[in-house]
Amino acid sequence: MDTNLLTALAYILTPFLAWTSHSAVQFLKTKTKNGNLQMLLTWADQAVSMAESTSLEGPDKKAQAMQLVTSRLVANKLTGKFSQEQIGAVVEQAVIKLNAIGTTK
Repeated sequence: MDTNLLTALAYILTPFLAWTSHSAVQFLKTKTKNGNLQMLLTWADQAVSMAESTSLEGPDKKAQAMQLVTSRLVANKLTGKFSQEQIGAVVEQAVIKLNAIGTTK
């Protein structure tokens, strides 16, 4: 093939390939963040359910649920992805959800 033709194709395709690569990376980042958030919500539901089965009350129950969620984050190498405020918020959300179902004490 003619080198001028190859050069022209390279100039034409390079921006398209760069855009495609960038879009793919952004999609994967978003998918990973959504997956991590879904796992956090699931772990919060599980932690609240486990804390409900103990004899602890109020703040101690919440602290135990938060500790359980934090230990799951550490075990899955997600330390630093969520703040303590975010963990507390999803634990509270899980409590509200369980109260709505009517399974809490």
